[in-house]
Amino acid sequence: MIYALVAACVMVACGGTGRSVEMHDTADNAWSMTEDFVYDNLDTLSKRDISIVVRYGGKRVAESVELTILSISPDSMVVVEPFTLHIPQLGDMRPAEHTFPYRRNVVLSRKGEYLFRLKPTVAAEGISSVGIIITEPDIVE
Repeated sequence: MIYALVAACVMVACGGTGRSVEMHDTADNAWSMTEDFVYDNLDTLSKRDISIVVRYGGKRVAESVELTILSISPDSMVVVEPFTLHIPQLGDMRPAEHTFPYRRNVVLSRKGEYLFRLKPTVAAEGISSVGIIITEPDIVE
């Protein structure tokens, strides 16, 4: 019984199966530095959704943030591409956190570490942390 309780606590603390979240805080509520995220893939068959998440800490937030995403797979395949985060705003209101879909239904076909490197083109004011979320896709019935 104790083993089951400990296992349940670990699953809740880790977000359950099929979910990986990593966040990095920014300096002075402005995201300007390169942020590296490493995902250790063990499942080469399941589909995954990859999203970028930002948390806002300042009063002023850019309407959009242009960035470069560099991805390196365990077999050293490199992909570099531009990406734009369109920040939702309603006057002075904005969410405290927002998730931006990056890739949907991808299969990470190699076991090992995948590196995701995010770098804004210019400093993005008002962003207090940035991260990557990798989850199992939502099932629509």
